[in-house]
Amino acid sequence: MNSSLHPTSQVLARHQDLFVQQHLVVAGQLYDNYPKELLEQVASLQLCCSHYGQFSYFQSIADPKINSQFSATPKLATHSDALLFYMPKSKQEAAYLFACLLPQLKVGADIFVIGENRTGVKSCEKMLAEFGVKLNKIDSARRCGLYYGQLQQVAPGFLPEHWDSTFEVQLGETRLKVSSLPGVFNHGKLDDGSQLLLEHLPPLHGKVLDFGCGAGIIGASQALLYEIDISLLDVSAYAIASSQATLMINNLNGTVIASDGLMEVKQYFDFIVSNPPFHAGIDTQYETTERFLAQAKQHLNTQGELWIVANSFLKYETLIKQHFTSYESVFDNKKFKILRCCH
Repeated sequence: MNSSLHPTSQVLARHQDLFVQQHLVVAGQLYDNYPKELLEQVASLQLCCSHYGQFSYFQSIADPKINSQFSATPKLATHSDALLFYMPKSKQEAAYLFACLLPQLKVGADIFVIGENRTGVKSCEKMLAEFGVKLNKIDSARRCGLYYGQLQQVAPGFLPEHWDSTFEVQLGETRLKVSSLPGVFNHGKLDDGSQLLLEHLPPLHGKVLDFGCGAGIIGASQALLYEIDISLLDVSAYAIASSQATLMINNLNGTVIASDGLMEVKQYFDFIVSNPPFHAGIDTQYETTERFLAQAKQHLNTQGELWIVANSFLKYETLIKQHFTSYESVFDNKKFKILRCCH
């Protein structure tokens, strides 16, 4: 057993014969690149990636059997006859993906669901029962569960508008309309950290990047308040789709960038603003933000500034000192702090 694999993939590695000659769709919360190992078994492999980094990896594989797409509403090949679903932490995201994918599968398609017990993988039984799918647990190991069932009837058509949550954020005398899909950070509401950052940002000008934009609240709000050239960036397909919708419903112009970190960013900015991510699944993960803080200065103009909000327990100052000439803590209430970093 390859101990470097995530526990979910270690369990799947015990059952590779289940996927022989299947036209397999893989979707959900992938933790590693294990699906590549299935290429020898399957007839075809279709990756529905919501994470841009994973999409880039699978796109780079030169094998005619594999197809990958980065989309909040993936489109499946008509011959798709099996689904391998990695259960995400967000139950709303899981329900959304099932509603999107199941109508595109053949009746009689095999459905496999894998997930960690701590993410509540067992909830897949109730979710899929709504589609007439009876799941049975076929393995339990590494604190994970693997479930199997079959699609016995045509699933109801997918209606994207039923899943979009629209709400408003007050900005002084102005209101920003926000569009949010399941899978987006703090889906359907303004989180406390972003609220604090909005309250403390200075008037912005020039070119502005909202890194880890989520539904686009921070960047779109600044574009609504000031005449700026706004770019919104996120690694999530759900965030990209939500940010595009947020700009559209507020009649705002802006550039929306799908990128794993700053890898797809080529320009320089006068301001970078961010409520940076530090979660991967249900685990705390600092790598993305640490890489962002190390690289942000390279994308700022000479007098450019980075403004971030972070939970107070995150010790980002040490890293910031290594890369920025100066910084200050603009606000700290022991739960959140707002840092201003100067080029």
